[in-house]
Amino acid sequence: MQSDYLKYRGKCKELSEAAIHANPTLTLVRGHYFEPMWDTEEQHWWTKREDGSIYDPSAKQFSSKGSGIYTEFNGSINCEECGSQIEEKYAQIMGNYAVCSTKCALKLVGL
Repeated sequence: MQSDYLKYRGKCKELSEAAIHANPTLTLVRGHYFEPMWDTEEQHWWTKREDGSIYDPSAKQFSSKGSGIYTEFNGSINCEECGSQIEEKYAQIMGNYAVCSTKCALKLVGL
């Protein structure tokens, strides 16, 4: 039997979009989930009902089964090099890293 972790892990956006397809009153939400049992915050997708309550079709992947803290993405990220906060749409993405400028991009790679 497959564990809930393996069954739901990495499928949060896919399952949330399927839930919206089945119930168009739901809204897709991108953000972070704090898993208290692992003491980690992870990128995550879930849905929100019209009343603002959370419906997370992949919550079973977490040890807390969705009783952790959901934080919606506010559109800002931190520069990997200097730490300044910038809007995601203005960031330069370098693989897994985001930087605020060419200067920071060059510093990040050691130039």
